[in-house]
Amino acid sequence: MVTQEQIAKKLGTSRQLVSFALSGYPNVAEASRERILAAARKMGYRPNPHARALKNGRTGIVALWVPDQISSHYSHVAREMSRMVKAASHELIVSEVGTAEAEQVLSHVPVDGIFAVDAAEQVEAHLKSAMTAVPVISIGAEFCDKTDFVRVDLGAGTKEMMKHLIGCGYQRIVHATFMHQTHPYAGRRTVYADAMRKAGLEPEFFIYPLSEQQRGIVRKEIKDYIRRAGKPDAIFCHSDDVAMGIYRGLCELGLRVPDDVALAGCDGIQDTEYLERPLTTMVQPVTEMCGQAWKFLENRLKRPETKPQRATLKPVLTIRESSCRPEAK
Repeated sequence: MVTQEQIAKKLGTSRQLVSFALSGYPNVAEASRERILAAARKMGYRPNPHARALKNGRTGIVALWVPDQISSHYSHVAREMSRMVKAASHELIVSEVGTAEAEQVLSHVPVDGIFAVDAAEQVEAHLKSAMTAVPVISIGAEFCDKTDFVRVDLGAGTKEMMKHLIGCGYQRIVHATFMHQTHPYAGRRTVYADAMRKAGLEPEFFIYPLSEQQRGIVRKEIKDYIRRAGKPDAIFCHSDDVAMGIYRGLCELGLRVPDDVALAGCDGIQDTEYLERPLTTMVQPVTEMCGQAWKFLENRLKRPETKPQRATLKPVLTIRESSCRPEAK
């Protein structure tokens, strides 16, 4: 591993000057800075986050916790957060937390802060761990209110979605979800069921398992479901990835969207715009969410005693052809 001492020896300069240049101190002459940075790149120098943390209490590294790396939505969040973090001259590490304990996630790399997306249970574990001094910004629909948070109110979005679908005259509206009734964060499921009952309709659920092959799994299982139970009027999906798989499954059954079955999703991933019948979806405010979360973390690092920071954002219902009732239907 290349050290600052070796760079200094190679260039015939002081280690202190090398340290100042690599740390971005403004009083280093530009010519000297460029010469040192060029040498560091050529020699393969990599900063030691542990040493940096011991020296100045900051690593310049932040973590992003996501439940999985299957979802296109979480990939979108990771890209957006990475862009913002890099713009601030920091580094981002992404960890798929799943059911892991907080200590397992944090043990190998020291970080200045954590963004936890839809990972409320992991945040709770973190708050009980020895790493509790590391600030957390809880973000997404499944958030922890014991930390700073940026909440996305998908329940409000679901109300708008159901108002749209029921308003179009659809009656047998199925909710495609992996969440069972007892799931602690089954907000969309609950709001959907309430809207159906309020309209005098019977809630109906197409339950699928979470899988790395999510689109392929639901593509197959929706065909089995319809063969067994008949086709519904509309399907409201927990995510756009699932809606994409169901769309393909419906096509393979010879069913047309929306003529035979209307379809809607949630998240707002780019793929939804490129179907033959573009997909109605609840577009999550990813850029705004990440930007607000980054501001919260910067405030917390500068002023640790800052009062709790909280924000609530709403998705935007984007109505496209997949859910619009054809006049001839």
